[in-house]
Amino acid sequence: MTKRVVLGALVSALMMVATGCTEECVDQIDCLNEKGEPGEGKRWVCVDNKCQEQDITPTPIPDAGTQTDAGTDAGTQTDAGTDAGTDAGTETDAGTMTVGKDGPCTDSINCMGGLRCEGATGSKTCQPLHIAVTASVSSGAGPIEAVAVRAEAGAEPFELSEAAGASRFPRWNKDGSAVAFVQEATAGSPVLVSRTIPLATGQKTDLTTATAAGTEDFRHMEWEPSSSVAWTKKTGTSVTGISVFDSLSATVQSASPNGGFPSWKDDQSLFYSAAGSGLLSVTLGGPSSDVGGSSGGEQPRYNRVTDFLLYLASTGSTNFADGSQSLYKLLTLPAAGAASSNEIATVSTPTAVTGGELKSFITAHDWAPDGTYVAYVRAYYFDPDGDTAPSIICGNTGAEACGAQAGPNVYLQRIEPTTGQVSGSPVLVSENATLPSVSPDGRYVAYIQGQRLYVRGINADGTLSGDPATVLTPTTLRVQTGLGNDHRPRWQPR
Repeated sequence: MTKRVVLGALVSALMMVATGCTEECVDQIDCLNEKGEPGEGKRWVCVDNKCQEQDITPTPIPDAGTQTDAGTDAGTQTDAGTDAGTDAGTETDAGTMTVGKDGPCTDSINCMGGLRCEGATGSKTCQPLHIAVTASVSSGAGPIEAVAVRAEAGAEPFELSEAAGASRFPRWNKDGSAVAFVQEATAGSPVLVSRTIPLATGQKTDLTTATAAGTEDFRHMEWEPSSSVAWTKKTGTSVTGISVFDSLSATVQSASPNGGFPSWKDDQSLFYSAAGSGLLSVTLGGPSSDVGGSSGGEQPRYNRVTDFLLYLASTGSTNFADGSQSLYKLLTLPAAGAASSNEIATVSTPTAVTGGELKSFITAHDWAPDGTYVAYVRAYYFDPDGDTAPSIICGNTGAEACGAQAGPNVYLQRIEPTTGQVSGSPVLVSENATLPSVSPDGRYVAYIQGQRLYVRGINADGTLSGDPATVLTPTTLRVQTGLGNDHRPRWQPR
């Protein structure tokens, strides 16, 4: 069966908060993920967020269910991570981060890129950072699990939960000493828990249950740099309203009755987006306020060094088989608001091909912590002539109509930190990849390609390392991508 997890993530990640979504599908790609190939002469369609089989009507436009795409298992393609790989502690760093792996340290600033200072006082050493993701076994025999793996070649991923049943959405605390995730030992009864790192047998803390928190799941969850965990509430098909678990009072509080995609500014304040309102900010216990100049903005990411927001804004919509889908551009804006924003990347100029046009849009954005560059995905798609045939996301070798166009592709873009404006041209990190995530020291970017987790080095000047990418997860695991930012890899803070 052709795998399509990466493509499902691209469309799933673009859902508007106010419209809500369900776990079953956003488009036919999600149906392929969840239910496998349809019957002979049939294809999946997503109707009212439910997967339905429909008869295939003969048409010269290739059906999205027949294309080869970026979800094809990485084990079947040439894998940059199959060689010796690049160990985060073996490079020479020109900055203050001079101690390599296993070297003595007193603080993480002593350690080279990709490492943190760990251990008991007096015997601390520099060790590779962990990256946390949600994954499942390739055989499909078990549930999805929150897992973590050291960012070095040959490391073994390990489960974060000791309980039977599913777990998902791992998120780190401010100093990287603990990770929170959703645990579902009993189906339909999620519990938000945390565990310290390194793991100790039988040690976990139950923070709150979904029932007590008034939600069916903990979507768009974020923890660091706050001491409180924030999430967007889910009720049926609605995903809106932000709640937090306050660690001091051990209670659930409402941050906003609407909106989603929280991004912490500090311990008590966060940014979020709401349909029709653009970007907003709120301090816990207080009223929300608009971020000036952010009309139509969605999915904010706040940079704590430069005080800039990185976010998406729609440029229109197209038809991906199940209805209109927003097409996004990427922008920056001062967190205090401004008369105008800075365009970082936008939809591409159409390229004419047989039967239609090749186009692209932006998604899956992330900051380098120091604000000097951003990572994002450019998703390519085939837009057929006429209004009846659905648009088709280009995949690994491309849908037939996409030709040789690869996609989705991960890019890095330099940013002038004082102005938030573009500096230079974007740099391609990897084709057929998604959900980039920049390490806390800005020296590595993690991403998912063919359902496996990769990491690639970034030079001190923001250019891409010449060393090949290192693969961190085995072929026996399928790293999840179907819920967009919910499934973005998360680096352990230094």
